[in-house]
Amino acid sequence: MDMSLDQNREERRIYEQVPTSHYLKDIRKDTYYTGDFKLGLNFYSFSHNLASWVKGNTDGAPPIDTMGVIRFAKEAGFDAVDITAYYIPGYDNFTMPTKPDEEIYAYARDVKKLCEQLGIAISGTGVKNDFADPNDERRALDVKRVKYWIDVAAEMGAPVMRVFNGDVPKDIQDSDWETIAKTRIVPALRECAEYGAKKGVVVGMQNHGDMVCTADQVIKILKWVDHPNIGLINDTGFFKTFRSRTGEGYSWYDDIEAVLPYTVNFQVKKKPAGANTEIPIDLEELFTRIRYSDYRGYIPLETLWVNGDANHPKDLAEPPFDQVRDFLNKMKAASESTKLQKN
Repeated sequence: MDMSLDQNREERRIYEQVPTSHYLKDIRKDTYYTGDFKLGLNFYSFSHNLASWVKGNTDGAPPIDTMGVIRFAKEAGFDAVDITAYYIPGYDNFTMPTKPDEEIYAYARDVKKLCEQLGIAISGTGVKNDFADPNDERRALDVKRVKYWIDVAAEMGAPVMRVFNGDVPKDIQDSDWETIAKTRIVPALRECAEYGAKKGVVVGMQNHGDMVCTADQVIKILKWVDHPNIGLINDTGFFKTFRSRTGEGYSWYDDIEAVLPYTVNFQVKKKPAGANTEIPIDLEELFTRIRYSDYRGYIPLETLWVNGDANHPKDLAEPPFDQVRDFLNKMKAASESTKLQKN
């Protein structure tokens, strides 16, 4: 017996993808958008430097604080900032906040005030969570955490709360993707979406190369959640075959386009197949496909570094201002050059 055939059968038993071509039928609009897009900065672009500040680490990348990144974003020409909650003092990935509520809310109000003074919008915020975890208590705590940070988002004026679906759990071998999605992820997302609706904050589910890797998985989960207050954070660097290591050889742009009707925000990455790959994103292809859709929201970029990258933040004397500016300028150029529809 060919073991690879057995493995392929097992993979199909766990999850068999509906081809993206199914979702692309008749998706393009009759009109091609020729206007401007508002470009944003996701704070994770300075993750190493912000982590040095938050942790008080003097041995890592040069520190910069949240207010400093906001000021840089305005000076660099961004229209908006996506202020990841990791960089609000008191945030923790696995527990409820470590600082008093009023201290956290006061910081959120200070962030809002600075953005208003500078004339730069807040496009969203986000947390780390795992709604696929087999442990009921762990998932319940993450729902509670998301609700707390939705409150902070409302205080800060962030219109979107970014959440994950969760890592692929080990017990998927004894179950299947749909069962875990429907029994764990979907109820948690629906509860968060309902809570966010009361606070005026949209919940944005991000495809993150975890339990959600394909356009098919995105669309199925959002339809199962079936709530008007949830949409997609369209992460251009994480579309791939489910449970594969990278997206090399995958048709990323088709998936990016297929989920545009569900998109409420973006994370544009430099590498569509993953941070550990070498293929650069074709920004003209990306913006062309967006222009064929009804999406008119913010388009934030997020720069990532892995060990061995040139100009890694830990090797620089200052935060990677030039590298972030360079990517912004490339996005601006692609947005501009695609305004006229090419035949």
